[in-house]
Amino acid sequence: MQNIDLNLLLALDVLLAERSVTRAAQRLGLSVSTMSRTLTRLRNTTGDPLLLQAGRELVLTL
Repeated sequence: MQNIDLNLLLALDVLLAERSVTRAAQRLGLSVSTMSRTLTRLRNTTGDPLLLQAGRELVLTL
């Protein structure tokens, strides 16, 4: 993994806590589209999907 933007780790922490892109965006004061792009950046940086949609919530991949 290359040098990771520490803001991505903060976003991941909030995504894991909120289990929703919308709620995570609200908590961080971002738009939903910005939060969605951040999740895409996280996935690209790690090479892992990290979170998957399960109903209305996001769940951590194993």
